[in-house]
Amino acid sequence: MVTSLFDYPESPQYAENRYIPKKLAEGDYLVTIDNGAWALLSEEEHELLKTHRVSENPDLFKKLESLGIIITQSNQAKVVGDYQARFSHICNGTSLHIAAITSRCNQRCLYCYVNPKPISSKGFDMDKDTAKRVVEFMFQSPSKAITIEFQGGEPLLNFPIIQYIIDYSKKLNKKYKKDIVYTLVTNLTLMQEDILKYLIRNRVGICTSLDGPKEVHDRNRRFLGGHGTHDEVVHWIQDIKTQFAYNVNALPVITKFSLPYAKEIVDEYVNLGFNRIRIKHMIYCGLAKENWNKIGYTPEQYLKFWKGALEYCFKINKSGRFFAEGTSLLITRKFLSRDYQAFTCLGWPCGAALTQTSYDPHGDIRSCDESRSFEEFKIGSVRKDSYRNVYTSPRVLNIVALTSGLNSLCDACVWHPYCNNCIVSSFGMEGNPVPKLPIDYECKIRGGLIEHVLRTLAYSKEKRKILMEWCSSKQGI
Repeated sequence: MVTSLFDYPESPQYAENRYIPKKLAEGDYLVTIDNGAWALLSEEEHELLKTHRVSENPDLFKKLESLGIIITQSNQAKVVGDYQARFSHICNGTSLHIAAITSRCNQRCLYCYVNPKPISSKGFDMDKDTAKRVVEFMFQSPSKAITIEFQGGEPLLNFPIIQYIIDYSKKLNKKYKKDIVYTLVTNLTLMQEDILKYLIRNRVGICTSLDGPKEVHDRNRRFLGGHGTHDEVVHWIQDIKTQFAYNVNALPVITKFSLPYAKEIVDEYVNLGFNRIRIKHMIYCGLAKENWNKIGYTPEQYLKFWKGALEYCFKINKSGRFFAEGTSLLITRKFLSRDYQAFTCLGWPCGAALTQTSYDPHGDIRSCDESRSFEEFKIGSVRKDSYRNVYTSPRVLNIVALTSGLNSLCDACVWHPYCNNCIVSSFGMEGNPVPKLPIDYECKIRGGLIEHVLRTLAYSKEKRKILMEWCSSKQGI
């Protein structure tokens, strides 16, 4: 029975996997395939691959066979296994469930990806009936592991619903026996000791935003009254880490105001005892879209900033202190492992409507948290839809197809195995979820990040060692 090309009489010695080449500035050719395997080839080696003459170089043949860039009778099972590992997230069901339990906020941050409502606003909090339906919808997911993440607005403005969702999910889980993780995304300025003790008692992870030193943070993140929030945020970070010996994560969002302060932003995290920083660029939606002329930047400006911050992180590590940069850590892991890296962005398909989903205060379901400012990304409602109906709907399948990059020029890009287009960013920028890649903001940033990490891995022995140390640690991104 014929089951593959190699079962035919007089079959070829090998077949080329689908690969994309790119000539790097250093003169080598980078070759990547969809499961993330890659190789750097000399011009002569690339010519042999391109002209189907790999057999003429036994060492090259062995190298490309081990990577799956060429397929032989002996490596078929390994190649299939690598693809299964890389795309394991496609069949597992949604695991990250983001409950936006209020649209109200006590701050008005310049880049917020939603449109927050003032504290005094009515009708923008999730009620108990909606929360009950949201939890019941979450448990319809086939995923064994579920993360319930509380967002806002500022979720502490609706703290009783946090308690209700935790209590009700624990009750339901006596039946479903899933692995549940709880996380809270909060600006920390409404934190109180009794709330913190509850969160610690229930093992709720805490994540906040800290955009750097006071002069940077307070330009980006202010109370509704106009004054900065830096001092309150730092107070609670220190209190949580020291007095309560509990972990708190933070990340900085970069605006135009941040660009001159790469070193100072990293130092803020170092001085507060963090052992990593994940630098985040803005998404063109919500208040960021409204304020773009004031806070926006070009991809080239952002990449220059990020590279400077990364270089400073390398310098810190050379001095003997472990301090990781999260984006480069994630990309390095994607280069060094065929396994799926559990991060909802920077993968294809991305997590939108696949590994994550978001619920607004009224129970409407969105493809991801950053899509909440656009009605076009609404995929259902917990009040009327079942999980099966939502996730087999044409709307959801179209979203997954769009983020795969297979219906745009993304699939012809050498960085495609490590990247994806952000349909929310493209929609915000261009009014179309299909990106215009030559001018796409997100494409230029992501491609620049990935290429810089690859070239660092390939051509800097000292920095490669640091990146690999970051990857071998249990440090998250």
